[in-house]
Amino acid sequence: MAARVLIATWQEDGAAACLRKVRAAAAMHLPLAVRGRRTARSVGAYFDLITREGRLFYGDSFHLGYFSNGAQSLVEALEAHTDLVARLARVELAEEVLDVGCGLAAPAIRMAKRYGCRITGVNISREQVRQGNQLISDLDLSDRVTVRRGDARALDFPDESFDAIVCLEAAGDICVTEADKSRLVRDLYRILRPGGHVGFSDLALRNAVSRADDRDVRAVLYHSAAELITDWPAIFSREGFRIVESRDIIAETLPTWDHVRAVYGTRDGDVVRRYGRRLVERTIAHLERIAIILAEHGTFPTLAAQKPFGAVRHELREDRVAPAVESYALSS
Repeated sequence: MAARVLIATWQEDGAAACLRKVRAAAAMHLPLAVRGRRTARSVGAYFDLITREGRLFYGDSFHLGYFSNGAQSLVEALEAHTDLVARLARVELAEEVLDVGCGLAAPAIRMAKRYGCRITGVNISREQVRQGNQLISDLDLSDRVTVRRGDARALDFPDESFDAIVCLEAAGDICVTEADKSRLVRDLYRILRPGGHVGFSDLALRNAVSRADDRDVRAVLYHSAAELITDWPAIFSREGFRIVESRDIIAETLPTWDHVRAVYGTRDGDVVRRYGRRLVERTIAHLERIAIILAEHGTFPTLAAQKPFGAVRHELREDRVAPAVESYALSS
């Protein structure tokens, strides 16, 4: 597989891209071999490694789709997921927005176009930062969207820097230990202005899975299943946020896996040329299993978490603050 991918990368992007891919593969696999677990650096390397392939086959959005009805295409569902989290963050009321774990900035670009806000994206992947900034430049949006490399567990921004924060299916990737989860949410609280909202979504598990299922989870998601067992609403509440809206959308995300598997059929020649028939068949088997595992054990919390008003240095402009609605649309 490695030889096939490197040959394709050389043909498409040249020697420098091949070297970046080799370095990323080493940085991704070494912590697993030595420590038996991911590290923040290896997470960045993982996305360095897969970004080119992801864009070739699935486009510029690195999250699951939100299929609110059965008629949506994958692109429409990906955009619907972005729109959902933007609404939870009250982005339409904000001027300065942070996108934590921003991927290639496709969601940030969509939000900037729709709402006219300025968005700063943070990403631990050098390759995604590089390609994201190129995408922003190509669309002539550099005055409204910027992407920088950084560790979302220790954000390099002053207190109360942003009116709204978006964290779209990125927290579980960023947090490689249990302590990291509270650390991440605590830093979001610090840099959000009082009255502002975090719009949050992430894939998680409700309980443990079998060893065989864990192998499928690792193969598809670059996580151990145990790392994904998380009660995100409880963490936000513990760190001082007020949960004003919360819902589990796992059922609405599951059709994504059917669409991803379909790519391997509609573009069979391209996929086999790049990866080889044996790896393609193994990957399809993992994708079929992951959908079953997530249907049985998965959860996908989405929430709007508000930082309460209080003694502040910089509040949101009063005419831009929406009243907090205690909807609590909770589901298991």
